[in-house]
Amino acid sequence: MFLFFMWGFMTVLNDVLIPYLKNAFDLNHTRAMLIQFAFFTAYFIGSLIYFIISGTYGDPINKIGYKKELTAGLLVSAVRTLLFYPAAQFHFYGFFLTALFVIGLGFTLLQIAANPYVAILGYERSASARLNLAQGFNSLDTTIAPVVGGYLIFTFFKNTESSDAVKIPYLTFSLVFLLLALFINKMPLPVFTKTESTEKDWSTIHYRQLVFGMLAIFMYVGGEVSIGSMILAI
Repeated sequence: MFLFFMWGFMTVLNDVLIPYLKNAFDLNHTRAMLIQFAFFTAYFIGSLIYFIISGTYGDPINKIGYKKELTAGLLVSAVRTLLFYPAAQFHFYGFFLTALFVIGLGFTLLQIAANPYVAILGYERSASARLNLAQGFNSLDTTIAPVVGGYLIFTFFKNTESSDAVKIPYLTFSLVFLLLALFINKMPLPVFTKTESTEKDWSTIHYRQLVFGMLAIFMYVGGEVSIGSMILAI
């Protein structure tokens, strides 16, 4: 649940970055929206790569396990937040976009592993309840993150030069991700792996429910992110 909280917190924090970087780099609306474009493009590319690997060689989670998948996602996310320091140091907007893309890849790994892991950690009949509880923490941070992030960047560090106000907050977030990766790696979590040969096929794309579900998520997330981000960018 803390993992769900953290990646939701960081995702919503992108909205706080939009007006800040817009002023720091004198961006127009189009360039400012590249912040969300870089972040969510990583979700698409990361998921597509994972799907191709799964269809060609079998699901990696079945081979390496959920713990290693979660740890890898957290480490990738920690690297991204570290990238904010040189991005602010050199005052380079492209570096910020690269950092956002990297954390998007890390969060892709986390979501691919965490959602099904929550579902199988317990009785099947209560899987939906566990997912709703975890997603509830994900929703909680969407309320908290703009307040905390806005205070840190626009108030607490407002007197720093240019894009420097993001250095300390994102270094702190990187440390949190590293500690969380260490914590999960050391915990005796239940292991769900398959040592036998994993079936390789592309049959999942033949389910209409899946195709319509992807379209629905595309429209929903696109509307939610675009509208909220544009309001903050004005």
